[in-house]
Amino acid sequence: MILLAGGTGTLGTQVVRALVESGTPVRILTRRAERAAHLTGDGIEVCVGDIRHQGAIESAVRGATMVVSAVQGFAGTEPAGAKAVDLAGNSQLIRAARNVGVRRFVLVSALGAAPDSPLELRRVKYETEQTLIRSKLEWTIVRPTVYLETWRFLLDEMAAKKGSVTVFGRGTNPINFVSVRDVAALVERATRSAELAGAVLEIGGPENLTLNELVRIVLAGHDGKPRIRHVPLPAMRAASVLLRRVQPMTAALIQFGITMDTTDMTLPHDSGREAVPDLTLTWPKDVLSGD
Repeated sequence: MILLAGGTGTLGTQVVRALVESGTPVRILTRRAERAAHLTGDGIEVCVGDIRHQGAIESAVRGATMVVSAVQGFAGTEPAGAKAVDLAGNSQLIRAARNVGVRRFVLVSALGAAPDSPLELRRVKYETEQTLIRSKLEWTIVRPTVYLETWRFLLDEMAAKKGSVTVFGRGTNPINFVSVRDVAALVERATRSAELAGAVLEIGGPENLTLNELVRIVLAGHDGKPRIRHVPLPAMRAASVLLRRVQPMTAALIQFGITMDTTDMTLPHDSGREAVPDLTLTWPKDVLSGD
């Protein structure tokens, strides 16, 4: 039995399906049962609980032989964001797994996780990775690039609701987007491949796109030619500073937009595909066309 925390989101849903297809029973830890309503069938169990609450975690972990964490608090409603979910929540999950004798822990982190990253999310992800490494559990860390499906959804939603799309920054920076299908396939492989223990696996997609290119492709499927609006970098930098105390989540999102527009967002070395040569390879056109 594998306990999957964060199993109802964009990536988690794909991980559940990949595990079940491989014949592995899955217990999904979720804060609200209705969020797992689309995940039913043989081999799927839903456990309601909050990753931030130790009692709920201990109950969920009991009986599991492995834990996969795909949680993220960056864009959620938790005021403390990534620190509360990605760091504190995962730390409690790691501790509970170790206490009940779980054998293996697979953590989904993020490309660019580092102690000196300008982005808090990546600093928190790195700290969580170090907590797992120090735990003495058998571990694998997966670091994906930006999820293509997430950005397609955000752009589609903006275009449909507002008749326009906002691009933070110039939108000319090359970005490596990866399909969650491929990330889920790597996570599933990590749960059953002993040779991937102790590995930090970075995974991306087969090509880079700028946000401007991505927006044009997505908007081609919308009627009415939604408008494209750019927010200048100076305005973003000012807003990030001004909102840091009063609206920390908004400030964090703006800072992420600055990072995407001004830093290297490509993936020079895909160690995930190097370790698993037969891993699925999903092209952006296949996701954006709805295939």
